[in-house]
Amino acid sequence: MAVFPFGRNDKDGKGGLRPRERRPPGDMVIEPGSRDDPPIGAEIHNPGIRWDMMYVLFLRFTAVVWLFKGIGFWALVMGLGDTALHDESRLRQALIIGFALVDCAAAVGLWLNSPWGKSLWVFVVVVEIALGLSGFGKAVGFTSASGAALALFFFFVLTFAVRRRHLGDF
Repeated sequence: MAVFPFGRNDKDGKGGLRPRERRPPGDMVIEPGSRDDPPIGAEIHNPGIRWDMMYVLFLRFTAVVWLFKGIGFWALVMGLGDTALHDESRLRQALIIGFALVDCAAAVGLWLNSPWGKSLWVFVVVVEIALGLSGFGKAVGFTSASGAALALFFFFVLTFAVRRRHLGDF
């Protein structure tokens, strides 16, 4: 966006320099032919709620939570839990190690706001909800699964809001 403090006076045809009028900060002014033209569709006259910023903040907060969850599973792998990992059943061992790896990877992908991170996180959350509701393997509790379901709900609501905002509906 290029806004120059002085420009040609085209109304009177004299070509003299006069100060340009200042516009409110919410309006974007695009000078034709400038080097800093925003991409097509980037002009917003009334910004309203910044859904994209709320979406990114939600992803960052969720990334921190999932990183702590992954570190918690790594603590179980290292033997900092109630029982040693080798004393657990094979199924629980596999689930703990799998969640330790995938939770940390999903947290990094969410923090970077990458498509693979979001899709990996959605996969992990769906598996966690299924395990929490069924009680299979006893690696995830009902409380953790319901919290994951709530996070998944907010993820889809914010994704919908960002998409609608970019289409110009909000």
